[in-house]
Parts: sequence; C-alpha cells; structure tokens
Amino acid sequence: MSATATSAKVLIIDDDKDLRYSLRRALSGQGHTVIEADSGESGVALAKREQPDVILLDNRMGGMTGIETLQMLRGAQPQAMVILMTAFGTTQTAIEAMKFGAYDYVMKPFDQAKLIALVDRALGARRDLASAGKSSRALVNPADYKEGIVGSSEPMQEVLKSIGQVAASDATVLITGESGTGKELVARCIAQHSLRSKGPFIAVNCAAIPENLIESELFGHEKGAFTGAANQKPGKFELCDGGTIFLDEIGDMSLPTQTKVLRAIQDGEIQRVGGTTTLKVSVRLVAATNKDLESMVAARQFREDLFYRLNVFRIRLPALRNRKDDIPMLIDYMLQRQAAARKTKPKRLSNEALEALMAHDWPGNVRELENVVQRANVLAKGETILAKDLPQEVLAPRRATATAAPVVESNRITTIAHTIEVASATNSMATAYDAIYRHNRQADGKNILQTIEAELIRRAMEETRGNQLRSAMILGINRSTLKKRLNEMREAGIRVFT
Repeated sequence: MSATATSAKVLIIDDDKDLRYSLRRALSGQGHTVIEADSGESGVALAKREQPDVILLDNRMGGMTGIETLQMLRGAQPQAMVILMTAFGTTQTAIEAMKFGAYDYVMKPFDQAKLIALVDRALGARRDLASAGKSSRALVNPADYKEGIVGSSEPMQEVLKSIGQVAASDATVLITGESGTGKELVARCIAQHSLRSKGPFIAVNCAAIPENLIESELFGHEKGAFTGAANQKPGKFELCDGGTIFLDEIGDMSLPTQTKVLRAIQDGEIQRVGGTTTLKVSVRLVAATNKDLESMVAARQFREDLFYRLNVFRIRLPALRNRKDDIPMLIDYMLQRQAAARKTKPKRLSNEALEALMAHDWPGNVRELENVVQRANVLAKGETILAKDLPQEVLAPRRATATAAPVVESNRITTIAHTIEVASATNSMATAYDAIYRHNRQADGKNILQTIEAELIRRAMEETRGNQLRSAMILGINRSTLKKRLNEMREAGIRVFT
C-alpha cells in the first residue's frame, strides 16, 4: 500500500508493548494501516515483506540498537521514511540518525499530536520522493559545458553569440551584469576561444585589493620602491604578456590607477612602481563591473576616455530571474559536478523542490543558486533533494524583484558577502567572519554589514542548534564576544536565532 493524502502503511519497531498499543490506536485513528515489531531483527524482516511508507523506530531495544536497525533498513526499504524515537538524546545519536538516513528523530516522552504531525510531514516527503522518481527531466552532460556556461534560454543564447563574435578578435571587452551572474566565466570563455588561448589568463578582482597596493599588483614594483619592497616583483600585466587579463569590478578602481591602465591599453606600455623605464606588453583586456559606468563617468568618478577604451564590445549578462528556464539545467549541472568531486552518484531534485527554486527571485543570481544546491546536496538524506532540504529564505514567499537594481550600495560589501558564501560552503566560517571586521570600521554600508554578520551567526547557530560555545568556535571568536553580538543585534531588532 502506497502513501496517499489520507492513509499509509506505518511500521512501529519498539520493544515497549504499551507504547506500540498507544501509537497503533493514534495512527489507526488517522486512517493509517499499522504493523508492529518488537525488535530490530523482526522489524527489518517485516519491512522487507510489507514495504511500509513510514517506520517509527525505537533506539534502545534488546538485540540490535535502533541505529544498527536503521542501517539495515536502508538496504531493506530505502524509500521508507524512518523516524527514530529515543529517550537518550545524545549528540552522537542525533548525528548518527541523520548520517544513516533517518527522516527525523524525536525524544521520549513525546506529544502524540506532534508525532502524528511529523508522520504526516514524512508522508509528504515520501510522496515528493515518488514524484521525483517519475520526473522526465533529462540530465545535462557536463562535458558539453566545459566552459561552465550553462543555459539554453534566449538571453543566454545571445550571450554565447556575442562571445563567438568577439573571441577571435583582439578587441577589448566590457562585461556588465549583477553580482553572481558569471562574468569571470564569460571572460575565461573569451580567452579560451581567442587567438591568445595558449597564453596566460590572469583574473584580478580590483575590489579586493587595497588602493595603495593595486598599482603594484597590476604593474609590479622595483626593489626599494616602498617600505617592504625587498625584491623586484613583476605585475599582472607583465606576467600576462601574450595572454588575456581580466579586470573584475573595474568600477572600484581609483582614478590614478585608471590613468595607468588607459596607457597600458593605448600604448601597450607599463612602468613598475619605483621604475624609470617602460616595458612593452601585449595583453588583451577584458573588464567587468556590476556598476553603471555611464553614470560614474557623468559624476566624474570614472575616466571617460578609459570607459570608451573598455566599451569597444559589450556583453550584458542577464540576471537569473530573467532566465528562469535555465534553472533546471543549471541545477543538474551543479549536482553532477558536485557528485564527481565527491565520487558519488548525482542526487535528483524532487518536483516540489524544483518548484520552490523556480519561484525564488535569486538576488544573488547563479552564485546564490550554486550555494543553495550545494547546501541541499549535503542535507539531503537519500538520493533525492526534497523541498525541506532547501533554506527557509528560498521557501519563504518573496516579493518580485524583476525590475529591482542591485541593493548593495558598496561593491566592497558584495565582495564580503561572496567571501561568506564561499567560506560557509567550505566550512571556513571563521574566515568569513573575520572578513566583516576587516571592513567594519568603514562608515558606508554599515547596515548591510550588520545584516551579513547576522546571517553568518544565524548559520552557525542553526548548525549547532543554538549552542553558543560551539557556534563561537565555528566563527573563530570567543563565547563572550558572540554573546555580546547577539545582545546588540537583539536590541537592534535583528533576529538571528530562535
């Protein structure tokens, strides 16, 4: 008997006869068919024969433990939703229950109404799994997208056409679009298909380099040019001779540095900091920004002559919300790449989860989608990613932002947010948290910084279920500092954890 909206087959495995009786009455009253076993061994055998939809499993029984039984059930009835029941909620039990594929676990004694509600949610997840198995969505072949640019929508086809038109020339290219739309991928693709494909490709994030260091980073310096310049150092333009240099977030570059970049483009000449001679370099320049350079030129914040040198050929990248038809393909590509990296079988996406992802506005674009998919890939207990594996901010209703401009006023803040996304995905939240304090003394963007900090603390607190000591360790700070920040945020009305 398969699960329906009103009835299902539920297996109770528990050596407590009274508890089995109580649960049988409650579940039968909801229209479910209930079968029972008084040990792990008999429960596994019954699961093989009866194929239940939901299994309520006690952890401490005579013979096999609940965790041992759970491991055997995964092979006997992998599609069943297993809820572990325990009177001893140790950390190890909680971790092992999730590790070995339990849908959830509950502490004894429990409220029967809440347990019945949990069974209903488990059945919903069961139906979600079944619908995912019937999905006819075709998986993409990662080999067909070796450049990493995935999408068949009309906006992306226009981008690919533009790359094809400009790649073989030596023209300067300006790539514009919101943060997270894949500007560096497009730059790399241009380089790979250009006449300079065998030359070096060097990417420089202009927003991530302090203003007093960017000139040295781009053009190099001579020994003794400034304090700490113990040796001569070639710059990125020099190292990129014969290849393609990608200047990301060029809108954050200072006016004096813009002047030197202009000379490098016009004359093919650079001069190291502290040097007296010029060096000839042959470099193709691709630049990118999420800022409105035309407005910056009008406000005298960006050199007009440099803008026209950069804007020889422009490629405008669409926001993900404007090419939602590509989302299923992007997700399949991401899941397959993540599985290849982990040497595992790619997980599937349930229809309900896909519907939630399609409904989200994606203010962080493809970068945000990749972060969400990676998180869900880790949280999913079986071979299918369910809607419950997605973060709450994706599941919650959102206001449409189709015409919204990027809300981040300072690109430096965007860089910090990206640092946090990458660090959180790689379990380096302490690195991300430190990034906040390296910029927190700046006046502009202070509210945004607080929001980002709150989000990072929230992630740590969720991971540890509210344990402040463990959360502080994850964030690389002491407990008193975390407690102070939580109090400050509470007073400011910023909700972090409940």
